[in-house]
This record gives sequence, structure tokens and C-alpha cells, in this order.
Amino acid sequence: MIKEIRMPNAGQTTDTAVICQWKVKIGDNVKRGDILLEAETDKAVLPVESFATGIVIDILAGEGDTVEGGDIVCVIGDAKDQDAYTKSNNTEAVPPEQQEVMDSSEPDGDFIPIMKTHPEAPTVEVARGQYPAMPNSKRMAKELGVDLQMITPSNGAYITRHDVISYTDSHVGPANDYEVMPMSRMRKAIARRMVESVSTVPTFQVTVSVDMLQAINLKKQMEELKNVKISYNDIIIKALSVVAKEYSLINARYEQEELRMYSHTNIGLAVAIDEGLVVPVIEHADMLSLFEIAKASRALIEKARKGTLTTDEMGCGSISISNLGMFGVDHFTAIVNPPESAILAVGGIVTKPVWEGDGWKPVEMMKITGSFDHRIIDGAYAARLLDALRTLIEHPLMMFV
Repeated sequence: MIKEIRMPNAGQTTDTAVICQWKVKIGDNVKRGDILLEAETDKAVLPVESFATGIVIDILAGEGDTVEGGDIVCVIGDAKDQDAYTKSNNTEAVPPEQQEVMDSSEPDGDFIPIMKTHPEAPTVEVARGQYPAMPNSKRMAKELGVDLQMITPSNGAYITRHDVISYTDSHVGPANDYEVMPMSRMRKAIARRMVESVSTVPTFQVTVSVDMLQAINLKKQMEELKNVKISYNDIIIKALSVVAKEYSLINARYEQEELRMYSHTNIGLAVAIDEGLVVPVIEHADMLSLFEIAKASRALIEKARKGTLTTDEMGCGSISISNLGMFGVDHFTAIVNPPESAILAVGGIVTKPVWEGDGWKPVEMMKITGSFDHRIIDGAYAARLLDALRTLIEHPLMMFV
């Protein structure tokens, strides 16, 4: 029996995806659980598995195509289905970029045939600028700033992605001062959400300087005595989870014009990758030990860099941490990731002279700047919150009592 493989819905904030790579081709045998393709959402590259065993009878979307959740992308069946499917469609298999899903008829036997058509070459010459273009070639041309009216298709009938690429290669050269860099879905999503943040979220910043001596000692002792890798982010996450017991607005999100208080502390950790930025979330941090936080953060960072984060591992935080200290940055401000209540921008540890008693002494200092959604958190509340956070980091044993 014919099995239609549909694009799964990737999450509340993602209803479309771009097909990156097919792992199978027409005629391949697959079994349940095999990876059929990889698709890029605005947050991650996700594998799509087969729920059926059989032969790949047809592929209905090509690499680079945008599909929505629920769209049929692949058809799987057995040898008998393959013959019936071909007859019902009355066409030979054509490359995915030439396919267009047109209609579905009433059930005939065991399956619903999927009709496909593709433009035939014109019988008379078509004037430049009047050629139809495939949807993926239109998207690419828009991203590259190419005028489709300037392109004559190589097949004489309709413009493909390869035509756009060929035209770009031949017309963008040394004479130009720049080249257009196509924006990935992730980069577009980052741009959209950052514009949304600065346009809709009334934000203010508060900065504190933290004496890191005890936190440095704690990190060393954990690594030497327990042989466990601990980062300063882990210590800050642990401290935040403790502070949240008194300053519960850390757990709030402003969603659909409602201030929603969540019962647990879910903390996002900004991770830089080649394609942009992702924010995996350590859920229920208030229920985890420092060791468990360290283990969870390492696992999420590794998945982020491999591009294997799931939508369930992102997008559910109420406050995030962005740390640029490892790049030599002393101080910066970060943009709130809506609908979260706040984000902490963590700088590097810098030796500063501090007057104590009769003289100056070197102190390892770190600046933390909180950006807060003023619809949720007020200035005095934010100041007390950061002061409490500073106290815990400067006296980390208080986190464990």
C-alpha cells in the first residue's frame, strides 16, 4: 500500500522548512526509522525519518525547496504499488525541481494518485522576460538580487535554480564592489526576531561587577577533586536557579499579551555556530545539581554545534545567558529574546586594582549586564536580582545550603 511521507511540523514558531539534502533516491529500499532527508528550519537542521518500509516510489520536493508542515514530500510502497503509481500518473519520473504537485483524485484501489505536471517546451520562441520560473529559482533570484527577466532558461521552457546560478556566476565578477550573500533560514530568523525584540520589547539594562575569586576556586576544586569539567556559565546558571526562588519573575514570559509565570526555571544558553546563533535551554535548572547542569549544558552545546538540536530543546526558556568573555570582551549588552523576561550578557574575567585596607590589591572581576523586559521586570527589582546573583557567585557555597 502506498505510504505518503509528510513533512512533520517542527514546532509552534516554525511552520516551514527548506529541504537541505535527500538521503535516498527513487528506487531505494528503506525501512522504518531510516533517515530520508534533512530539512532546515529557522532554528536547526532536522532529520526526517521514514515511518514505513518499502521502495521509494517518488520524491515530490527537491533540495532547496521550501515545504510546509503536512506537505507530502515522498511516496513509499512496494513493487506492485510502483507500477500502479506510474500508470496512474501517466508520466515518467522527472527531477524534483521539475515536479509540481497539482491535484489529488478520489481513491482508486489502495492509494490516491498524485498528479504531476511540468512545463513543455514552447512551440514558438518566447520573448526574454516571459519565461516561467520554478518556485525555488524565484526564491534564489530574490535572495541574490537577480532580475528573472534577464535570464533565458537553458531548457528553453522555464527557469531553474541552475539557470539563476549560471547567470549570477557570469554577471557577478571583479567589476562589482560586493557580492550578495544568500541569507540562510537561521540568519533570516535571527534578523526577524531581533527586529521584533527592539521594536516591541521595552528594554533597560543593569550592570554589576562580580569578584570571581571564589567562583574560580570552586571551578578548580570541582575539576581537580571531582574530575568534572565545570564552566563559569554552569556556575551562573546554578546561581540563577537559586536566585529564582526569591525573584520568581526570572521564570516569567510575556506571551500573547499575558504575563505567564512558569513553575520551574528554564535557562537558555546562547551558542555561536557557523550559521548564526542558537539558544538551547536547560529545563528545570532549579531541580538540578551543579554537576547535572554542567552535563546538560555540555550535551546541548555539542548538539548545537552538530546541528542536531530538536525544537523541544529550544524556545522554552524564560531567561538566557550570552557569554562573550572567551573572546576577550569585557562588557556588552544583549538583546532580549522574546518572549523571555531577560538576558544576561557575561563579559570576561579581568584583573582590576581594588583598594582594600592600606593599599591596592589585584582582584579578578567580571561584569554581568542584564537586559530586562520592562513589561515584566522593573528597575529596582532588576537591581536587587542582580545584587543577589552577585552575592551567590562571590560566595558560591551559599548555593548549596
